[in-house]
Amino acid sequence: MADPRQVSVMRIGSILAYVFPEQTPLSVRERIVSALAAFVSLGLVAWLSSLFVLESHRPLVVASMGASAVLLFGLTHSPLSQPWAFVGGHLIAAVVGVTCAQQVPYPEVAIALSVAVTMLATFSLRCAHPPAGATAVTAVVGGYEIQSMGFGYVSSLVGLNVLFLLLIALVANNLLPGRRYPAAHLRPEPVPGGLTQTRDRPEHEDILAALRSLDTFIDVSEEDLENIYALASLNRQKRRLGSIACRDIMTRDVASVVEATSMAQTWETLRKRGIRGVPVLDAARRVVGVVAISDFLKSTDWDWNRRGRLRCLLASARKGPLRAGDIMSAPAITLGEEAHVTELFALFSDNGINHVPIVDAAGKLAGIVTRLDLLNLFRGDRILATESQGAA
Repeated sequence: MADPRQVSVMRIGSILAYVFPEQTPLSVRERIVSALAAFVSLGLVAWLSSLFVLESHRPLVVASMGASAVLLFGLTHSPLSQPWAFVGGHLIAAVVGVTCAQQVPYPEVAIALSVAVTMLATFSLRCAHPPAGATAVTAVVGGYEIQSMGFGYVSSLVGLNVLFLLLIALVANNLLPGRRYPAAHLRPEPVPGGLTQTRDRPEHEDILAALRSLDTFIDVSEEDLENIYALASLNRQKRRLGSIACRDIMTRDVASVVEATSMAQTWETLRKRGIRGVPVLDAARRVVGVVAISDFLKSTDWDWNRRGRLRCLLASARKGPLRAGDIMSAPAITLGEEAHVTELFALFSDNGINHVPIVDAAGKLAGIVTRLDLLNLFRGDRILATESQGAA
């Protein structure tokens, strides 16, 4: 029988979770940066607006700009924070609000109608921006100072505020690390070790179909949804594989060459070892590049001999390169030996390579991992899983 005290604690926890649902967690640094950005931006907007305001009784900033600052600097990548949503939402709301204030004699009706029409218009024009509702209401209940401006409220107050705040957001959000604004102008950064181009990743049409099936507004961009899925897939693989690092599956006996190694010797190293690529090292054994068979294809003449085997016709000194350093792919794509094996997924898929040199803490060559090594890891993982299920 369950302990009544434990049941009570669980019920209280459920109630608290319902009343205070979780929000997207932000680091302390991100909270402070967002707050400081909003502080500076609104101060600048008020100051710049004061330079254009002639009448002393005119307001400097519409109150709804405070809510917009929360979105622009706190939820920078949200679809609701993007430039068209911000500009279009406020200007449409201002026009709707002034029209309702002038044409509807009953304030109660004018307030409700201004918000409803603003919602219909902004959703239809793809510029939904929640603070715009307050912009519309302000035009109705803002008092004599606002109402006496008429449609000048749209251009000389809301328009100025929107212009200044947008310019500041464009500059600040692109200077702050980890942000991009507008979000739609740049694809998201590749997820470190993420499954950014795997076959299991949902495509554009899949995401759109899922969003339409929900029939509600999701305050997350499509690019961020893809990143979330990639991170979730990465964490799932990490849980399944456990704490397997690159050092656990890498080949330690690695053939290598230096930049001065001749192409003939480099080709012979590939042929004798039966490998498709070889790391190129400097004097301190740091990986400076990789020579693969494809590099020979790009840099030398190729032909088929009578036996049907591929052979390399090395270029002469006058016709082409002679050293490994001349044809290597650089800089080399490497991983540290302590990196989790799931980080290999993105390197292989995004760069179209078949081998990744593994380096130690000093950056020196420690081993190499190929696609086959990763395949064998998953093959062994499936065999172990099958054996455990059979034993059960």
